[in-house]
Amino acid sequence: MAVLCPSFEVAANALQGLGTQMNQHLLQTITHRFADLARPIRVECHADEVWQKPRLNILVCVDGGRLRERRKKRGKRKTGQKRQGFYSDWIEPRLLSISLFDENGKKIKSISPILEGSCGSMDEFFELLKQHLKNINFGEASQIVFCSDNGPGIWSRTKNLIDDLNMHQAKCIIDYTHAKQNIGTVVSTIERALKVAGKEADKLSSLIKNSLWNGNIAEIVELAKRKLSRKRKARKTVLKKLGHYFGDHSKFQYKVFADKGLPIGSGSIESAIRRVINLRVKSAGMFWKREHAENVIFLRSLVLTGKIRNACRTACNIMKRKYYYCSEEDVRMAA
Repeated sequence: MAVLCPSFEVAANALQGLGTQMNQHLLQTITHRFADLARPIRVECHADEVWQKPRLNILVCVDGGRLRERRKKRGKRKTGQKRQGFYSDWIEPRLLSISLFDENGKKIKSISPILEGSCGSMDEFFELLKQHLKNINFGEASQIVFCSDNGPGIWSRTKNLIDDLNMHQAKCIIDYTHAKQNIGTVVSTIERALKVAGKEADKLSSLIKNSLWNGNIAEIVELAKRKLSRKRKARKTVLKKLGHYFGDHSKFQYKVFADKGLPIGSGSIESAIRRVINLRVKSAGMFWKREHAENVIFLRSLVLTGKIRNACRTACNIMKRKYYYCSEEDVRMAA
């Protein structure tokens, strides 16, 4: 209830309506204590036999959301000020999704994905992704696809991850929707510079987008150079965009990927960002300590993927070993 409801207060009221007397502060304490117990074994909480089978088609997606972090202001409180106050900067919690897809590149919805989040650094996040990948049978997988937008730092770390785990069969794909949005910026810049509209603009847009689908980024570059030969400023802007976002042409071979039955979109992680992060920790006027936000994201991921019972069972076993452990001699003497 604490992670499904929009706030701890609403969750406490809902529990009271179901006959469980609980105030929001106690509920918050219980939630964070359980998360602190389960987070050290977060990889085991997502364990499932299906991920140990051979010839899996694995899709790995990553993306980032937004939330406001609450940080106390340091120094002496000003005279007459009731509270010290706090900073509320935006931070980017990151989310990973590991799912299975069929021979047509469609997500297999009957198998619950591995969904995880982190509010730490990008390196910590990719270390978490690495631990999850090591816990599944990727060595005998038929296909492994990494699909994401072209955010800063993602693909360089993905390459290092692939090298570290010897996943040389893996394919790296830039999300097709993000690619179309960025190529749309190129199209708009060319249209404004040439002052074209109507059918001529539609023809130019179709030509460039068809080249994108076929992976002919070099063809788009040549077209831009030819069309904007006398428009120096627009030419520089377009070529900079094509060189920065579309620099690695191997990630944009959408027709080839689609023909091989590989997914070309990261819609699953976009949806997960909304369901896991935006609907719970990004509400207006909501500010979080970083560790508390990560606790809620972690537990909400478990609940939404149906793994919370597995997490409870695993965490309870740890509690038993920690608090109720006795040696074989103790058992013999008790008998």
